This record gives sequence, C-alpha cells and structure tokens, in this order.
Amino acid sequence: MSYIKATLKSAKEAITAKKWEDAIKECEKVLQYENNNYNAFVFLGVAKSNLTRISESEQAYLRAIDIEYSNPLAWQGLAKLYETQNNWPKLADTYQEILIREKEPKKILDNINKLVNLYTEKLKDRKLLISVLKYLLPESSYYDTIKHLDDFPKPTRTLLKIIELIDKDESETIKSEVETRRKRINAGSSASEIKTRVLKEVYAYSELEIYYDKLFELNDKSNDPNVDVNTLSVNYIKYLQKKIIAVSDKQKLLEKLYKKSQQLIDLESTTPTPYEIIIESTDASSADEYDLTLLKKYSEKFPDTGISKMIQGYFKYLQQELSEALSLYSEGFEISTSSLFGHLSLGWIYHDAKDYDQALDIARNGRDIVLKYDKRFGRMLNRVLLSLELCIADCYLNIDVKYHTDALSLYQKILSDDENNILALQGVGIILSSQKQYNKAIEIFEKILKLDPSNHIAVNEIGWIEFLRENYEEAIKLILEAIKMCNDNALYYYRLGRIYWAMSGDDYSDKKIAYAEFIRSAKLDQGLAGPFTYLGHYYRLVDKDHVRAKKCYQKAFSNDSLDEEAGSQLSEYYQSDGEVQLAEGVYRAAIQASFKAGWAWKRLGFSELANGNYSNAIINFQTALRTNSKDIDCWEGLAQAYRNEGKYMASMKAFLRVTELDPSSVYAHYQIATVKQKLGIYVEAIEQYKLTLEKAQIKGEENHIPSLKGLGDCYLALTMEYYQSGYYGSAVESLGHGLSITLRAIRANSKVQCLWKLVGDLCVTAPLLPNYLNLVSMEPIVNLVEIARQVDLDLKLHLPKDIDSLGIKLITDSDFSNFRNADLLVIILTCGCLAYKYTIVLSGNQSNTAPALWYDLGVNYYHLYQYLSSDGNDVENNHEYISSLLTVAIRNIKIALKFEPTNHNYWNALGVMTFIEDAKISQHAFIKAMDYSPKNPVLWTNLGLLYLLHSDLELSNQAFSKAQSLDPDYVPAWVGQAYVANLWGSNEAVGLFEHSYEISGGGYILEADYGFASQAFIRFKKSSKLRRSSLLSPAFALLKLTEQKPDDAASLNLLGLLYEWLNQPDKAADAFKGAILALEKLIQRDEQKSLVDEDQVPNFRKLAYVQGNLGRVLCEIHDFSGSISAYNTALSLIEQDNPNVTGVFKIYSILGAGMAYYFDNQLENSLQMFETALNETDNAEQANTEAGINEVRKDVVVLLSQVLWALGGVEQRNLAKEELFKCIAQNPNYLPAIFGLCAMGLLQDDDTLSTAALREMVKLPIKLIDKLDKEHDIDFLTSRYFLLQNSPENATDTLTKAVHLKPFDLIGWTRLAEHLTSIASPFTSVSTSSTAFALITNPLSNASKNLSTIEKAKVYRTYVTALLITREHLRDEIIANEENQNENNEKAEKIKVEKMKLCEKFRLQALHIIQEAIRIAPWDAVGWSLLKVARRE
Repeated sequence: MSYIKATLKSAKEAITAKKWEDAIKECEKVLQYENNNYNAFVFLGVAKSNLTRISESEQAYLRAIDIEYSNPLAWQGLAKLYETQNNWPKLADTYQEILIREKEPKKILDNINKLVNLYTEKLKDRKLLISVLKYLLPESSYYDTIKHLDDFPKPTRTLLKIIELIDKDESETIKSEVETRRKRINAGSSASEIKTRVLKEVYAYSELEIYYDKLFELNDKSNDPNVDVNTLSVNYIKYLQKKIIAVSDKQKLLEKLYKKSQQLIDLESTTPTPYEIIIESTDASSADEYDLTLLKKYSEKFPDTGISKMIQGYFKYLQQELSEALSLYSEGFEISTSSLFGHLSLGWIYHDAKDYDQALDIARNGRDIVLKYDKRFGRMLNRVLLSLELCIADCYLNIDVKYHTDALSLYQKILSDDENNILALQGVGIILSSQKQYNKAIEIFEKILKLDPSNHIAVNEIGWIEFLRENYEEAIKLILEAIKMCNDNALYYYRLGRIYWAMSGDDYSDKKIAYAEFIRSAKLDQGLAGPFTYLGHYYRLVDKDHVRAKKCYQKAFSNDSLDEEAGSQLSEYYQSDGEVQLAEGVYRAAIQASFKAGWAWKRLGFSELANGNYSNAIINFQTALRTNSKDIDCWEGLAQAYRNEGKYMASMKAFLRVTELDPSSVYAHYQIATVKQKLGIYVEAIEQYKLTLEKAQIKGEENHIPSLKGLGDCYLALTMEYYQSGYYGSAVESLGHGLSITLRAIRANSKVQCLWKLVGDLCVTAPLLPNYLNLVSMEPIVNLVEIARQVDLDLKLHLPKDIDSLGIKLITDSDFSNFRNADLLVIILTCGCLAYKYTIVLSGNQSNTAPALWYDLGVNYYHLYQYLSSDGNDVENNHEYISSLLTVAIRNIKIALKFEPTNHNYWNALGVMTFIEDAKISQHAFIKAMDYSPKNPVLWTNLGLLYLLHSDLELSNQAFSKAQSLDPDYVPAWVGQAYVANLWGSNEAVGLFEHSYEISGGGYILEADYGFASQAFIRFKKSSKLRRSSLLSPAFALLKLTEQKPDDAASLNLLGLLYEWLNQPDKAADAFKGAILALEKLIQRDEQKSLVDEDQVPNFRKLAYVQGNLGRVLCEIHDFSGSISAYNTALSLIEQDNPNVTGVFKIYSILGAGMAYYFDNQLENSLQMFETALNETDNAEQANTEAGINEVRKDVVVLLSQVLWALGGVEQRNLAKEELFKCIAQNPNYLPAIFGLCAMGLLQDDDTLSTAALREMVKLPIKLIDKLDKEHDIDFLTSRYFLLQNSPENATDTLTKAVHLKPFDLIGWTRLAEHLTSIASPFTSVSTSSTAFALITNPLSNASKNLSTIEKAKVYRTYVTALLITREHLRDEIIANEENQNENNEKAEKIKVEKMKLCEKFRLQALHIIQEAIRIAPWDAVGWSLLKVARRE
C-alpha cells in the first residue's frame, strides 16, 4: 500500500516537472499492482494528453470514470482534453455530467455559463441552449443554490433570452419547412395553404405563451426597468394571433388577446396592433355602432395605416365629402385588404350611393372575411355578418331581376333569425311584387306597417303594386299618402308621373299632368334617371322637340347608365345624326355600368358587325345572349358575325337556334342553306333551300329569288362534284335540276344578271358529260332560249347574226325524242352562249362586270368550236361555220382584255384558243399571262403543252417542272411531264403517270387515266412479280374514261385487255365490242370524208387486232361460234394489210380459230386451221419476216398433234406422233412436245413411248427444267406413269421429292395432297393439304400471288376432302376396335375417347374451311357438295 502511494507521488511529481514519460511509467507500475487504481488512470490520462496521445488519454480518463463514476476529477480532465481538441459535442456532454456532480454554487453557475457559451458560440444549438437557460429559472433545481451569487442573472433577463431564442427557432423552422414542402412533387397546395399548415403544426407545440406569462408575472413582482413591457406586450398579442389558429380551444387565448390589447390601449400604446384588434373584433351592424372615440383616437395616433385611412374616409363621408371619402377608402384597402370595419362601412356607403355592383363586391368580400374570422378566432361576429348579408341582398335586389332569387334566399335567412327585420321584409315584398305575386307582397308590406305605421316605403310600394295592377286611382291615393308621410320624395313624384302617363294612354295631348310630376321629381333629385327619361319621351313624342329630348336622354343616361330606355333612345339619336362613335360610347358606358346590360352588348355587336370587326361582334353578341338567350335579333347578328369571320359551323348552329325560336323565319332558313353551301354540303344545302322556299310561300312569296339562285348554285357545284367523283349520271341529273330551278327564277324576274350568268355556267359544264346529255330535260333549255331570243342580242353586242344558227335550228326544227347526245351538246352550249350575251346586255357593258362576262362567252363559244371541230362529233356542219365560232371566241376574249389587260386568265384563254391556229400568238399570250401571274401553275403547264406539241421536249419539261414546283398537286403538269418522259423513253413515265392518277383522285383527268392504265399494263406484262390486283385501279381509271369517251377505241381495247388479265372475260368481251363499234364508226366516217387509203389501213389493222382479242375472250367464255366469227373477221381484215407487219398475228388468229373450232367439236375445220397455221409458219420462216416465228411454229405443231389425236383414227394419231417427233428433233428442249408424246404413251399403255419421253425429260438440266417447267408437269406425268404401272408408292415418292426440292411452291404441295387423298392416305394427306392451305392463307407467303379464285377454292376443297377421309378412317378404326374388344379396358376406352375428339375436330375444321371456300367461290358446285357431306357427317 505504501509502495502504491509512493509511486503515485512520484508520478504526480513527474507531471509537475512535465516529465510525461516518467509519469506514465510510474502509473503503469501502480497499475501492475492495482489495476483499478483511480488516481493512476487520471495521472495516466494527464500525461498522455500532454504527449498528444489523445485516444489513449481519453481511454485512461474513461477507465477512471468507470472506477469512480461520481468523482469529478476524471470528468474535469476529460473536459480539458475535449476542449484542447475542439470536440464540442463531447465537451458539452462532459460539462453536463460535471454539473450533475457539482455541489459548490460557484462551480455550478460556472458550468452553466460554460454550457451557455458552448451552445451559443460553438455548437449554436438553440434548443439545447434553451434547456440550459432553464437552469437559471426559479423552477430549476439549481435556482435556490445559485440565486444568491453576485453574478447570477435576473430571471426576467433569462426569460427574455429564452423568448428570443424560441421565437427565432420557430420562425426559421416555419420558413425552412415551407420551402421544403413547396419543393415536394406531391405538394398539391398553394403556398399560403402550405404555410398555414406549417404554422398550425409549429404553434400547436409552441411554449412561447408559457414563457411570456412567466415573464409578465415576474416583471409585475420585480418591475425590472430593463424589460420593455409595451414592446413585449405587442409581440405577445401578435404571437397569440398566430397561435390561436393552431389550437382547438380558442376562447382562453381570445380572452387573453383582447385583455392584453385593451391594457395596451389603456397604456396609450404607440403600436397600432392592439387598437386594430379591438376595432376589428367589434360586433356592430353599422359603422356608427363602433366606438367613435376609439376610432378617432386611433386615426389621430396612426394616420398612415390602412384602417386609419378607412376611418378617415368614413368621417369624410359623414361630412358628405363622398369623393374624398372614397379616395381615402381606396388608399386604405391598398394597405389593409381584410378590414371588417372597412368592408362594413364602405359596403353601405356604396349601397346608399346606389352603386350596387361595387357595394355587392365589397359586402361579399366582407362576408368572407367574417367567416374567416370565425374560423380563425372561434368567434362569429353575428351583427356584422347580418348587416353585410342584408347589404348583399339589397344589392341583388337592385342590380337585376335575375338575382332576385339570390336576394330572396338571403332575406329569408335573415328573417329566420329575426322575423321582424323591416329591411329584410321590405326586400322580400319588393321581390314578390316584381314576380307579380302582388297579394303576398301586400301582406308583407302590411306587416311592415303594423311594425312601423310610419313606414312610407311600404305605403309607396303598395301604391306601386296597385299601379301595376292598373288600379290607377288607388295607386295615386297611396303614392300621395307616401309623399305626405315623407315630405317630398323624388322617386314618389316620378312614380306618380308614371301613373298619370299610363292613364293618358296614347293621347299625347293629355300627358301634361305627368310632365309636371316628372319636372317636380327632377327638381327634387337631379341624380334620378327615370324623370329625365320620361321627360325625353315627352319632348320626343308630344312636343316633337328632339333637341330637348336628346338632352333629357343624355341627362338620364348620365345619371343611370343602366337605364335601357334612355340609352337606347340616345344611341338612336346619335346613329341618326351620324355620330356612330358617340353611339358606341353609350353602349360601352352602359356595359361599364353593368356587364349584364344585354341591350348595349347587342347594339354594340351590330355596330362592330357594320364596321367589319367580326371577332368583337361575336364577343358582344355572346355576352348579350347570356342576359337573354331568346333574343332572335341577337342570334341572327351572332350567326352573321360567325359567317363573316369564316366560322361556318358555328354560324349554322346560331341560325338553327333562330329557327328554333322562330320556325317561320325565311331569313334564318336561307342563311343556313348558304352556310351549308359554303361548307360544300350541297345535298343538305339543296334541301334547306327547298325548305326556305316553302317557308317563303307560306308568307306569300311564291318565288324567293335568293333561295332559287342559291339552289341553282348548289346544283352547279354538285354537278362538278359528281363529275370529279365519276358519278356522271348524277352530275347530269344535277345539271338538269339546276337549269329548271334557274328557269323558275328567271320567269319570276328576267332582269337579274346573276341568274342568266348561272344559266351560262350550268351550260358550260355540258362538254364534260357528252354521253349523258340525253338525261337532261330539254324543256327548260327551250324556254330559256325563247326568253333570251326576245331580245336581238347579236345586234346589241355587234356579233355575227347567225353565230348561234346551228343550235337554234336544232331547237326549232328537230324532234327532241330522237336527238343524239351530239345534238344535245350543241343545243346546251348555244343556250349558254345566249345566256351570257343576255347577261352582258343586262350589265350595260359596265367595266366592273362586263370583262368576266365577255370571257365566259368566249370560253363557251370555244367549247362549241372544240366539239364541232373534233373527229368524233356526229353533227352536220361546215368548216366555215366552225371557223367563225373560233373567231368569235377569240374576239370576245380580246374585248375582255381591252377592259382588263392585266388579267392573266384572259391571256391564258387567248393562248389556249390560238394553240393550234397560231403558235406565236399562243406563246405570246401565255408569257403575257405569266407577267401578271408568274406563280400560276396552269400557265406554265399550258406553255409546256405548247412546247410539247411542237416537239421541243427540253423546254416542255422545264415548263412542266416549274408548274409542279408552284403547285405539287396540279395534275396536268404531272401528266405533261409523264408524256415527255414517255417520248424520251424514260422509265420515269410509269411513276409519273401513276402519281398523276393518284393525286387526281381518279376519274376526271382523262389523260392521266389513260397514261396510268397503259403504263401499268406494260409494266405488268414485263414483270412476273406483280399481282393481278395491281390492275384494278388502272381498270377503274379506264372505265371512267370510256364512260366519258365511249368512242375511244384505244381505251376500250386496253380496258378489255385489263379485264382479261383480271379473269373477267365477260367484261373484256364487252369492252372489245365497244372498241370494234368505235373503229367501225371511224372507218365509216373516213370513207364518207373520202380520206386516202394510206390513212384507212391502220384503222383496218386496229380493227383486226381488236377482233382477234374478242375472239380470244369469247372462246374463254365458251362462246365458240362468236369466237370463230371474230377470228374469221380478223383474218379477212388482215388480208388487206401488209403481211410483213401482221404475219405473227395472222398465225395466232388462225390458231385461235382452230382452237375455237376444236372446242366447238368441228375437228375437221380445226385441223384445217392448224395445217394452215403450220403452212403460214413455213412461209414466214422462208420469207424470214419474223424473228420469233420458230416459237410460233412449235406451238402450232403441238396444237396440230392434239387435234389429230382427238380425231381418233390410227393414221391421224400416228401422224400426230410423227409431227411431235419432228418437233423434238428440231427443238429437243421443247417440253410441250415431249409432254405430248408422254401423254400419248400413257393413254395407249405404250410403256416404251412414255418411258422414252420421261427419260428425255430427266436428261434436261435442272436449271433448264426450272425455267421451262413452271407448272411441274414433269413430276405430274411421272407420278401418273407410276400410277398406271400400279406403283402408287413410286408416284408418292416422285411428288414428295418435288416438294422437298421446292417447299415454297404451292403446286407441288397441292398435287401431293390430291394424290394422297386419291389413294386414301389419311393422316399424311391432311398434313400435306394443310401445308398447301397454310401457303395460300399466310399473308407473308407469295404462294397465292396471281392465283385465281377457282384455284384457291380447289386448295380449300382438297384440304376438306383429306379431313373428311381421315375422319372416316378414324371412325372405321373405332368401330373395328369395339367389335374386337371383349371386355372393358381402361386404356382402350381412353384411346377411343381421344379418337372421337379428333373426329369431331376434323369435322368442325372441315365445315369451317369449306364454308370459306364457298364464300370466295359461291358458284363452285363441288364446294357445295362437300359442304353437304361435312354437315351430314
């Protein structure tokens, strides 16, 4: 023990001498003997800390603490260690531990001060600082120990510090939390709502109130001069205002708030907050119920606050300085927007000033503030709320009748709380009176009189009710009584004047009494509008003094901008005086006064409509309709504004609304029709025009000219629409209707220019539909011509006298029933010429309309010239007359150019008309037109066609390219460029023609149709990859073309070829027959015109070719006799032509005739034809006229051998073999000949012949076989050979091998499936036929490409047959197993069930597939038979 003490002493001496290592050694010696020695660990900690062995030093101190936890020595050492290392958190914890163990007062206070400094300067942790500062308060356990010390701080100061810290902490917490929540993705609320939530959360747990209360309590006892009670109290009440939101029990806090505020007021506080709290919490029904002394005191002490400005304004109002009062209120509301005093007082000020809209806004905002006050402070200011609601109700009452319902509900709410509230009763009575519930209203007013017998308002209102009931005497009596009760009232005198005015009726001389009352009312109150309005009526209607009337209306309107009568009459005066802007000013003033002034909005809308401000007009009319949705004039104005703005659908809806309100409105129905016409809904527009005519007839207008004109325009537009869509019959029908309607209008008034122009425009469409004109009724045209010929038009216009002679002759000298379309076209165009001339005469040749009419006339004559000069017309005419038509057409265009030399359309027309006659003039005209319209694609296209006509392909292509760049959708430019490309031999021609057809929509650009079809046909013949469906669009294009040009032989022939490729031989035959008729007609015409033979030969050749085509398709449809006749006709025509040109065609015609004879069972004639064909090939080969004649010869030999074989004689069959042998010897790779020999061997059971033929086939190279044997005939013949040898296995192997070599060829799978089905191979046939079926039904497969419907149906049938055979096989197996099975076997039963399910599956599958086969080929009898079998099964 003595050793330990001595050693510790040595350690302490070493520490004192700063010999740290020695001290450590001494301590370690002690610890070797006593490992729990407290002092040794403390000394060890000191020594190591001075050697900066911080971690070891800390461990030594902690070990010492573990040994003696309550001894402060180790804690002090540890604190010193942490302080040297700036480890403030651990230092703070250590100080807390020391404080707990410390007993000496001075050291306790020092430790507390150290913690305060540490949390203030180093850690800056307010919450921990507050917790330490609480040690200095009376409730602390340390307080009694340290309170006597000299440097102990006063508790009031400590509380001030704590309040400051808590306030800062809460403010920063609120700010940071609001910012954090606003940045959250799902914040969802506004910034104010987020802040309110955060305030509630923070103040709900705030302790500030406690410390404030303690501070006030201590200060009351100690009266510390360093405590600013006034400032502190203001902060306290501000804090209470915030905290009261967060607590549920608000009453105690509210009492504290009011009490503290009143104390501050009593102490003459220099802060406005307590005054404002007391003022705003006053529950008063009017401003005069507030503490006026307090108000005055507040406004004097704080003149610049918002509420102070309002109080000053209120005092100014009491002094009747309204303008200055409102100005002060305005300043106050800018500073303080939520003052209850301000809203209550200003609301009633506006109400009394009759500015009800402003009063309503102020009162409604005030009501919201009262409700918010209740929600915030838990106290409802009932009197304030009642007063504001009463103000709101009165405003609703006086603003507009439409708000009476809202007013009534408020009045009733007020009366539910106070049933004798006179103001509310008055409001209810006035509303009932306006609703014509006079008895109930009188009951209310009588109740008021019982409550207040001196209430003159009730007497006045009862008198007014009697006036409204037309009890004028009683009304006068009551009004006079009310006047007596109140000693003169302007309103009552005005009402008295109204009664006298009504009593005098229409007798203007008896209105002087009323006039006197109005004068008296105006003198009493010059701000009342009504008297001045009726004084204006008096001066306008009685005295006819419009100057004074206008002034009265001005005065009335200036008094009350809501006075509709005054505003309307005043604006009428302004309009009549040409003061449009002043009139609009009246409307705008009325609108500014009340946004709901419908009459002003309507009149302003019509004014804007007249000025062309359609958007503004629309807004005005819409606003007006919100006030009166049944105002017809307003709906019509709105519809017109929409129409002028280009919003046609909206316009139509508005006009429809007019028809709902007034079903008999002719104007509205007419406008609906025009809108539909504008939208291009012509069919509906026509029906609407007809409905308009019916409405007009009901009103006595038999022929409503605008509707008839619109109807005619619709028929014209519909004609063009049908034409462009390819509905030519419908187009002609519309043309006829248009002429009939226009005739009706002209009969009603023949002096209307636009009607005659419409006739011309209708007639000029006839050249587009030359083959359907027989559908047009001639009666309207004849009548129109008769009316037009009543005036000598040619004489008036200086035109040749007989220029219309041909058409007039046809009209007067012919029987319309026998007219050809050609005659009808001439008649219609003549009618159009007369109509245009009549229009020019009516126009007086005025420069604003004449140029277009001369242009139309010229174009019409040019159409007539074009038709009569064309090759296809049937009208008898002479060259001189036709030339005169062109001359007149050009002359008319030149007249138009004299009027308007800068019109590009006229120059373009001149260029077109001189296109053939004079290329220089034509070129000049087109270039002049381009000068005036350089970006017009039509002009560039016409110039390109001119260059194309003169074979300048380069310039032509440039012009067409320019036109395309100007308008990429202009079809003729693409067509022209396609023809240029075709002439150049470019491959681009195909794409250009196709593009032309696509953008044209098909059917009305004829050149595009033919070019597209011809190029598509050529491309299809050259390519084997194209589907036949690609010919559908070209066929449709040609169909539309031939409907318009039924004599176009080339188009008809090409159409027939397309139909033939599309497997429609019936339609092909009709097309070829049409081509033949057209060619025969052309040949006949050439003969009549005595054209030279060299011009006739090509037509004969064309006719021969078409006859050959006809023979081919007739043979296909089994019309063998017709086919024979066509081929013979072709051969007879060929004889007249050059054999070097038609050699191959002649041979094929002979072959065709031979085949037709063959199928017609005329075998001798067939043989003769084939022999002739063979001789022709020999002759052609000797003459070396055709390079491909050898190919023709091979085909002839095969066909000849087939006919010889069909004759059946031994000699003929041997001859057939010899011919085939010869052919094979000359052409060893010609498979049809080898196939023929093989087939003959198979039919005669000649194994040697068939085997030799098969060996010849096998010798051929595979690549050559792939090229020559597209249909796999070698495999088929080989399989047939093995079948005849009774070797079905080898036949199966042959067909299987073919499938393996070409698994994607449909024909291989089909033949294998048919073979397997024929030999009743059940499951294998299903598998194989399903593969073939999948190939044609898979959209990704090309197997069905160019496959006919019959061939597709055959694949379906094969699959169904396989399924049915396999199903029958399964059923046989089931029956056999049942017969052989003696006892129940679970496994056998399971197999039976599976087989039965498979049978049902095959049946359903077969039924589904055969139905599909019938759907695509309903004419196939085999398919129906299989369906019967499948259903029976």
